[in-house]
Amino acid sequence: MVRDKKHIAICSTSFFEYDRRLQRIAQSLASDGFKVSWISRQKDSASEGLSYVDHHIVKPNNTRGPRFYKEYNDKIKTALLQIKPDVINSIDLDTIMGCCQAQKKLKCQLTHDAHEIYYEVPELIGKPIKKTIWKIVARKYLPTIKFNYTVNNSLKEHYERNYGQAYEVIRNVPSENQINKIQTGSRTNTKRLIYLGVINQGRGIEIAIEAMRQLPDYYLQLVGEGDDYAKLKEAARGLQNVEFLGYQHPSQLTSILTQASIGLNILQAESLNYRLSLANKFFDYMHTGIPSINMSYPEYQHILKEHRVGIVIDSYEVTALIAGIKRLENKSLYTQLSESAQSAKKNYTWEIEQQKLLELYNRLA
Repeated sequence: MVRDKKHIAICSTSFFEYDRRLQRIAQSLASDGFKVSWISRQKDSASEGLSYVDHHIVKPNNTRGPRFYKEYNDKIKTALLQIKPDVINSIDLDTIMGCCQAQKKLKCQLTHDAHEIYYEVPELIGKPIKKTIWKIVARKYLPTIKFNYTVNNSLKEHYERNYGQAYEVIRNVPSENQINKIQTGSRTNTKRLIYLGVINQGRGIEIAIEAMRQLPDYYLQLVGEGDDYAKLKEAARGLQNVEFLGYQHPSQLTSILTQASIGLNILQAESLNYRLSLANKFFDYMHTGIPSINMSYPEYQHILKEHRVGIVIDSYEVTALIAGIKRLENKSLYTQLSESAQSAKKNYTWEIEQQKLLELYNRLA
């Protein structure tokens, strides 16, 4: 007799419409026969829900700071006690308290998906009290969770070394069918730069804006939003070659990416979280055949050594970024990187990663 697969409740503070990693994970689990609930926020109240999950939308009265996290975790706990899942999946430290409290009462299984080192985000630089609080949260809960996964090997080593539990690596990469194949050489304009991701300080946006002042024949599009969106948009005031597109639905990203020619993936080195990162956008650029400019951090060095799909710069400075952009004016180099991206992308697809995800969850079933 085949036993029914379990009910998994994913808990995140993200907006479900724009969280592509969790969309992929939820869809893969649902396609494999699991019942999937997703406790999350919703950016637009008119947004249509995803057909493969049961949505439980959290609408906090507080939008940031300690009160937000306290309220949100209380609401997560309440929702979990109502739906009574077999498995709770906490996403990052900002949901772990509510998830662990509910798991203790329900006596169900618990998994953890660590997208980053939460207490090492650049937003906490210069804020030692908040950083210490998140470290205390990590020390209290992470050593108790036996089923864990993260997005790259550097983070896997960090978590295993510090918290004594095993972590799987499940990269956040596109589906092989998600982005249309671009023929090498189809881009006649190699001076369109693109940035995908959160619009905050330390992510290369401020130096990219300054670079555009010195490179008036280039054009930069910024896709995403964040705490510093208004501030950085103000910094670009008067520049005709910088465009802020705000949040874009994942279905719109293909057409935006196919018009771009260089992907920006620049992160400030003072954050350990950034030094150990492997950004989603790196693979988005690869899958669309766009050469990328990256920092010379371990994960990028490792992949670029095997697959030359982009270049690295050694310092978080305007001059270094401009030098990198100028390097890609070499048509032979640009073509080589684009062709390498086209061949390398088959090694980094969600179809490969989801097998590891399903193996983990089927061990719980």
